[in-house]
Amino acid sequence: MSHFDLRRANLNYLIVFEVLMAERHVGRAAQRLGLTQSAVSHALGRLRETLNDPLFVRHPKGVEPTPRAMALAPRITQVLADASDILADPTQFDATRTHEFKIGATDGAINAVLIPLMEKLRREAPAVGISVLPTGRDDVVAAIDRMEIDLAITVSSATIARLERAPITALEFVAIVRRDHPCLKAPMTLQTFAALPHLVIAPHGYTGEPIDDALAAEGLKRNIVVVEPHYLAAPLMVARTDMVAIVDRTLANLFVDTQGLAMFDPPVKPPRTTLDILISKARMSEPPLVWLQAQIRSLYPAKD
Repeated sequence: MSHFDLRRANLNYLIVFEVLMAERHVGRAAQRLGLTQSAVSHALGRLRETLNDPLFVRHPKGVEPTPRAMALAPRITQVLADASDILADPTQFDATRTHEFKIGATDGAINAVLIPLMEKLRREAPAVGISVLPTGRDDVVAAIDRMEIDLAITVSSATIARLERAPITALEFVAIVRRDHPCLKAPMTLQTFAALPHLVIAPHGYTGEPIDDALAAEGLKRNIVVVEPHYLAAPLMVARTDMVAIVDRTLANLFVDTQGLAMFDPPVKPPRTTLDILISKARMSEPPLVWLQAQIRSLYPAKD
């Protein structure tokens, strides 16, 4: 294979080629590039000489690419993209370029963070994509270590030296029942609340919750009739039964009108829980991840 002397190359000629391929007209290409038509024609002449092909031939409506130009077009586009990446400021992330982030999350985190994040990105950075990977309490750290995910949205309280934890927002929990539930007709005492049929959301299996400890201190125990792992399924089950469930307020707000639910403050409040970003300290300063973390934090601005 013969090799071309790159010292004879001019990257600007490839830019002219790409714009000509898009516009199929020398005048429009010149206008888009901010050049004169003679400058574009000169660049095209040099490319024809270098590549030994006419590349673009005259047409009643402008110019048409030759088969050789059509074959070269995707490769030239890639060369220009690679050159842009090489020359770009490594401390900045260009949100106008295609990029995919991998985020680990439960469906509870999807509702509280990822749904509003996706709405924001579709408006402000539509070239950026998100892949959500389900991660459990026991495998989230391994997924971060193996770089299977860029970061996780989690409520885990574990402290691991190589990982950074940054709070996003505090979760506020409420009780939900169907709107015509008989329990809403009388004051909600601890005894009444404990006796209701409870649906418990336990993504990792039910082993007891702080709310049960608080009830036990009063000599009470919840009447748990269903344990299931999915946050988004709980409101649908509650809407069709006589059960009560404790959920995050953002999840309750999502379903209260569409599913005919009512929400109320339980007589015993669950402890404060914080939804956090969990990320490798070794990667947290990478420009794309700095940008992503900022987008997530912007969903819940810090309150003075």
